[in-house]
Amino acid sequence: MKNLFKSQDSLSTISTPLNNTKGFSLGEIMIVLVIIGGIMAIVLPKIQDGQKKSQVNNTKMKMTEITTKISEYYAECSKYPTTLAFITDDDASCKNWTSNPKLKHLLKDAWGSDFQYGTAGNGYNLSSLGADKKAGGTSFDKDLYSDESVGSEE
Repeated sequence: MKNLFKSQDSLSTISTPLNNTKGFSLGEIMIVLVIIGGIMAIVLPKIQDGQKKSQVNNTKMKMTEITTKISEYYAECSKYPTTLAFITDDDASCKNWTSNPKLKHLLKDAWGSDFQYGTAGNGYNLSSLGADKKAGGTSFDKDLYSDESVGSEE
């Protein structure tokens, strides 16, 4: 019978609840999640503003490249192009100009809209409608104008 009691003792030690205190309580996990949420509430708007600023800067750089191409065209042809298509398509009215189809990416701003272009007297107007894709606007929705544009509002 001693063997029988021994087996019961060994069973009772196996079935005792674990007293492991190495895990995290629900309260501790909730505190960490609140802290992470607070950090995200502060950081996320900064990241989004950075992305918007990047799109504005990207559009300004494209406008600078287009302005350079317009100046090159003017030097070769003694007139301003009628459309921005001169960048990618040969212009029959100017035999000195050679287009580059690989520059098609220059024809759209960072928001996927076509640049606004037109000749005006002895110059031209080059603009982007901004993030809202409408005339006017404020902040990141503000229209962007080339530095060389005759009707520049900046």
